[in-house]
Amino acid sequence: MSIARRDEMVRLPARCMIVLACNPCPCGEYRVLARENRCTCSEVRRRDYRARVAGPVEDRIDVVRHVEPARLGAERDPMAVHESSATVRARVTGARQRQDRRFADDPWRLNAHAPATALNERWPLGADASRLVEDAVYAGRLTRRGAVRVHRLALTVADLAAPAGAADGPPGADDVAVALRLRSGQPLLVETLSRRAR
Repeated sequence: MSIARRDEMVRLPARCMIVLACNPCPCGEYRVLARENRCTCSEVRRRDYRARVAGPVEDRIDVVRHVEPARLGAERDPMAVHESSATVRARVTGARQRQDRRFADDPWRLNAHAPATALNERWPLGADASRLVEDAVYAGRLTRRGAVRVHRLALTVADLAAPAGAADGPPGADDVAVALRLRSGQPLLVETLSRRAR
């Protein structure tokens, strides 16, 4: 990690994952569904609260998920995809092996560490995938830094979805669409969950 301030720069060995968690509002009772919402905060107070994690900090968060409280009977939800830990571990192991092969001759080992120049030169997005990212940038939903992070995340989504032994290729439009939803906190589409369950 490099920290630059004015005329000085220091390089520190740091490679970590940061996980942030916060309530949806100061009182912690806000819910998206109106019938479940028990929040007593004003909209101005909620906006000010959310603004505390905004700008440069928010732009460096790769995945945003809104976690609802557990519901009675949720395990019987027909839309839910239930997977064992062993199934998930096998998929993650396969994705890590693909990244090991992809970066065998590079100083980095994970998609998250690949620099933007290498991504664009060696693993560029296809036309449809690139259009999704550019549309989000031009609409103001994504910064250029965010676009690089979506590119890395889409590579990981593709790695997780790839069958064992499949050839390494660029992320497709479906992978980028999932990455954009993961980054923005939007719910994943049913098609995504069905694809994951195969």
